[in-house]
Amino acid sequence: MSIIAIDPGTSNTGIVYMDEHRIIDAETIKFKEPVKADQFRLMQRAHEIAVAVFDWMAPRKHDYAIIEGFVTYHGRQSGYTFQTPYLCGYLHAALAMEHFIIQTSRQVLNSHMKGNVAAYKRAMEQGRDIWGDCSKLTNDHVRSAACHGIYYYIHKED
Repeated sequence: MSIIAIDPGTSNTGIVYMDEHRIIDAETIKFKEPVKADQFRLMQRAHEIAVAVFDWMAPRKHDYAIIEGFVTYHGRQSGYTFQTPYLCGYLHAALAMEHFIIQTSRQVLNSHMKGNVAAYKRAMEQGRDIWGDCSKLTNDHVRSAACHGIYYYIHKED
């Protein structure tokens, strides 16, 4: 069974195509200019990301799309935290035909949460090949997406 794992972000969106044993492909959709508080630009950016994600996913046969959801962290100081939940909702609507599984980074990457895969991400950052050809995971965005996929495979029977 293959999946597409998505780490959504309005400046960088990580996408990983993987199965139970390996990373098959990975891509980061990057934008040079941040959206900031411009709501119209946010809508345009979300559309651009949704089209890019759809185009990337289309030729890759997969069973599920795993997407990071969003929860606010206490003390998070960014004035633009509204962008990620907006983008998540936009992606869900734009890719409505997909079978989505939503996970938060808190459950997947918080080392204090039971069943987390934070150690996998640290291993990837160190260049270790913990899920078959992790060399494709060249930045934090695709490593985070991969961790969502790994979490899915580890916990899919739960």
